[in-house]
Amino acid sequence: MRVLHYLCLVMSVFFHPAVGLASAASAAVALKDHSSVAVGLFNNMRTPAALIGGALVPLGILSAPVSQQGDSKRLKMFKKATFLLGIVSLLNQVLAVTYSSIAINKLVEVPQPPTLTVAELITENHELPWLGTNIHFILGLMGFTVVVGSKAYFMHGGNVGKIGMGWTLAASLQAASLVNRGIAQGSGGTEGVTVRFASNLFSLILRYAILAIKNAKGGFFAMAAIAVAAYSTFLTIKFLLNESEE
Repeated sequence: MRVLHYLCLVMSVFFHPAVGLASAASAAVALKDHSSVAVGLFNNMRTPAALIGGALVPLGILSAPVSQQGDSKRLKMFKKATFLLGIVSLLNQVLAVTYSSIAINKLVEVPQPPTLTVAELITENHELPWLGTNIHFILGLMGFTVVVGSKAYFMHGGNVGKIGMGWTLAASLQAASLVNRGIAQGSGGTEGVTVRFASNLFSLILRYAILAIKNAKGGFFAMAAIAVAAYSTFLTIKFLLNESEE
């Protein structure tokens, strides 16, 4: 479509020089390098992901509650699940930082094609790192809020714990609502068309998973990562089911 557009401009210059040159000038102005704007967008995600990841180490791992002799079966399971959630949340932020850092490097090192908007640049050339950065950041952030809320239960018992987890649930639901609203609004596109990756968080995660699997073909580390993640998910579900039955 872009080649056809330029061909029409050339023909218009030949038959109608004044109009054709004006159209060519406007097209040249519209298409520009948006790599610096894209770098800023990735940095907007990388910085908070690094901060939350740093906070998760002492909060969810180093000071994680340890099962004791007199703990009930449900409390032991809750403690173990919270510890695992702290690890998964930290790793989500690590992936968000990795995705965004590599994307920023490529945006600076590799010449980017001129586009009408930054949304077009990201959609056409950096969709996987953009989705990966946002999804892993959001999942890590959700896990972080649960780890924070669980501290009230472990430090002060059931009554205070219910209040803490209640506020945690309210904040998590509101955050999910904001994320869904932002996803549905999409980004600025060309000719009034909105660039929309998905309609909600669930469909965005599904799109990311499909895109990650497609891009993993032919890559040993990427395929190995997907296989190990699937096996770890199976082990986690099996562990939680066994803990609930004991």
